[in-house]
Amino acid sequence: MIFKKSILIFLIILLSLSMYGCTPKETAAPVEEIDLSQEKKVIESFGVVKAEDSMDIIIDFTSVVTDILVSNGQHIKLDEPILTLDMSQYEVQVSDIKSQLNIAELEYEQIKLNSKDNQQTEMDKLKSNLEFAEQVYSTAVSEFNNNERLYKEGAITEDTYNQSKMNLNESKNKVDNIKFEIRNILDSINKKAESEIIEKAVQMENIMQLKSKMEALENKLNKQYIRENQIVSHYNNAAIYDMQYETGHITDISKKAFSIADLDSLIIEAEVVEEFIKDIQAGAKVRIVPVADRMREYEGSVKYISQMAFKNNGETIVPIKISIDNNNSFLLPNYNVDVYIEVK
Repeated sequence: MIFKKSILIFLIILLSLSMYGCTPKETAAPVEEIDLSQEKKVIESFGVVKAEDSMDIIIDFTSVVTDILVSNGQHIKLDEPILTLDMSQYEVQVSDIKSQLNIAELEYEQIKLNSKDNQQTEMDKLKSNLEFAEQVYSTAVSEFNNNERLYKEGAITEDTYNQSKMNLNESKNKVDNIKFEIRNILDSINKKAESEIIEKAVQMENIMQLKSKMEALENKLNKQYIRENQIVSHYNNAAIYDMQYETGHITDISKKAFSIADLDSLIIEAEVVEEFIKDIQAGAKVRIVPVADRMREYEGSVKYISQMAFKNNGETIVPIKISIDNNNSFLLPNYNVDVYIEVK
């Protein structure tokens, strides 16, 4: 009985194996090939909002701050006043230099007028005297020649002859003396002319220096952020920060009054770890999420990659700059943001 059961079990097993072996194999499903080389990857970094265009405002003339019209961080528009100044000390400086300039120009004209007047009058007188002395000398020469002939003929006395000779010598000496005086006057005129040339040159240099000072003072007000006695915004959309003055302060050319940032020039300054910089290219798209409100999101692109790496907290990093393509009034300078840079 046991033997029959064993044969039956063996037959059942054999049948099962034969049925399993005769079952057709299932066809494997085809596997879709995916090109992972084109899959977009993201490099995450941390950035800070910065104004690419900003300016330290320096008031480089003496004045007194009479009123401060804005607060640190305040948003202002084009030509909106920031400070009011008392300009009286500056105006005194301008008036003083104008006065000095007028006096210097008058002195220069006086030097020109006095150039040769007195000496020229004396020269004219000597020339007239010389003309008369030469006539007297010419007469004396004729008289002497005539008396010399008469003396030789015995027609006149020796005393008359000697007197005519003495008159000739005196008239000759008179001519020579006048000519000597003329030479002295001419020499004096030439020396004075040289001295006057130097004097006029010195005075003209003084005039040019005063004109330069005046121009420099006037140029101190010839700035786009100065309107009469006020300092104003020269940006359409700006923010004031780091105000250094208070009401009553005297302006100091050695320090800035405040800084102003152009809010239309905002960018993101971020740092990328050295090992990832090879994957980032200029123009790469960037997603920007401000820490102040993570529900907001901005788009941008990489516009600058530094050509030098720096050490920061033990890591080597490379600075980059990112544009903000859809900026609005929410993002402000020094806001912190997370940036997600797309790379392939």
